[in-house]
Amino acid sequence: MALVAVSPHLDDAALSASVNLHGVGATVLTVFAGMPPPGLTASLWDRFTGASTSAQRQAERLAEDKAVMSLLSARGSYLDEREVQYRQAEPAPDLDRLAGRIAEHLTGADEVWLPAAIGGNPDHVLARDAGLRAAAATGHRDVMLYADFPYVIAYGWPAWVSGQPADPYLDPEIWLAEQFAAAGLDAPVRSAEVITLSSAQRAAKAEIIAAYRSQASALGLTAAALTREPSKLDYELCWRITVAAVQAESADGTPAAIHR
Repeated sequence: MALVAVSPHLDDAALSASVNLHGVGATVLTVFAGMPPPGLTASLWDRFTGASTSAQRQAERLAEDKAVMSLLSARGSYLDEREVQYRQAEPAPDLDRLAGRIAEHLTGADEVWLPAAIGGNPDHVLARDAGLRAAAATGHRDVMLYADFPYVIAYGWPAWVSGQPADPYLDPEIWLAEQFAAAGLDAPVRSAEVITLSSAQRAAKAEIIAAYRSQASALGLTAAALTREPSKLDYELCWRITVAAVQAESADGTPAAIHR
């Protein structure tokens, strides 16, 4: 089976869907892998993660990603779109143009994986929406949406995922459901496939996280952080949805709902 996973940035798909991408000869298409503009010294996020220049950091991240592709036995493919931190005054990419670029990589795919865009990062939203249009254009009836990690656990794993007693003062499911509703995704959050990682899969995911060393600290995923909170590695979530009329638009110009 030819599996193609669309990743907004250099790490998202591998961090979020490590189990399903491992050892199947998958292709991971990173959309926003372009170099920063020449006039940019260092973005706020890059400085936050200890970089002196954005160009050097992006080159480092590309090398990290290629190392992770080897760990997954996957093939990395990269578009030269600039991520939001590097666009500055540039407009966001045109959705139809972006969908066309992604579609070129989906024609031979048996299965397509896209980010659910949990957390609302604009690049994740663009990658998901353009990926859905690309999937529709290339004849894919169904796609898999992966839960963006670590954003999916911003408030912890829901009790129905972990099987642990629910916190009476915190319900992560409400937040996840609102993320889906805001995106027009008409799929029950509890329809997720819950993948419980084995000890070997946890070790493999920890190795992937460590390979993305330039981002691990800022994402709260250092070895020390994972030792303190080992449950971060317990699960991965994904949803199978039917791509229905994703290229159509409603009368008010918003994307049409995507129905399970």
